[in-house]
Amino acid sequence: MGSCNAEKSTKNSQKDSFIAFVGKQYLYPSDLAPMDPLHTDVADRDFFIKKYVEEWACKQLLIAQADYPSIQPSMEAKLNDYKNDLLAYHFLERLIQSEWDPYVSSEEVADYYQKYKQRDFILPHDIVRGLFLVLPSKAASINSVRSLILSNKAADRAKLQSYCKSYAHAAILERNKWLPWETVLVKTGYRPVGDATRLLKTNKFIHIVGQKYTYFLKIDQYKLAQEIAPLEAVEDRVKAIILHKRKLDLINKIKCKLLEDAKKNNTCVIQIN
Repeated sequence: MGSCNAEKSTKNSQKDSFIAFVGKQYLYPSDLAPMDPLHTDVADRDFFIKKYVEEWACKQLLIAQADYPSIQPSMEAKLNDYKNDLLAYHFLERLIQSEWDPYVSSEEVADYYQKYKQRDFILPHDIVRGLFLVLPSKAASINSVRSLILSNKAADRAKLQSYCKSYAHAAILERNKWLPWETVLVKTGYRPVGDATRLLKTNKFIHIVGQKYTYFLKIDQYKLAQEIAPLEAVEDRVKAIILHKRKLDLINKIKCKLLEDAKKNNTCVIQIN
């Protein structure tokens, strides 16, 4: 008896502490815990909570209105369509995964690139690869950097990496990676006087000493906008295209087999020629 009274008392006290209610639906302080904005002052927190409570109340009122017979049948039909679409999608994904091969060979990539490079892989902007450094002009041993950046020796590359970790304001050291020329200029903060494309075409090495920073830009290779992109620059994109086409072909194959099997078993009849 005492236990029943305690349970009843708990329910009553919980109802007494509600923040809002609409019909038989109650909103309690514990419901606000997940959305309570952190790192905000009291005024902002009160504003967010008030907006949340008002949105909750409006939602409950809309749900209550949606219970009327004139709305419910169309809602049930839409929910049923959504449920069926979701079931079909997830089962199709399971069938795809059972046959899926994500491996794309270098030969496939090269073949696709050669076939479509003049149509699909025209550069929209200048690209470049090389070494690009920005150092404080007063950095220690800065005079040794020029020889390190121009060297092709593995030992000198290691020294350059180590030096940049200690002193570089900005550094792009992945010399085999193609990058948009504009990205290099933005990351290094170097703004050339005049046409940036012309600078790219007429310089292999740029060394500018400024009052605050010194710039080293070693350009190994470049390609200009409207030229065909090199394979290395678009390899990931080519792989993604191949996989996308492969998935579409696999989906078509699975659907065709489903239909053929169903027709043979007489579980599907389509009376259209």
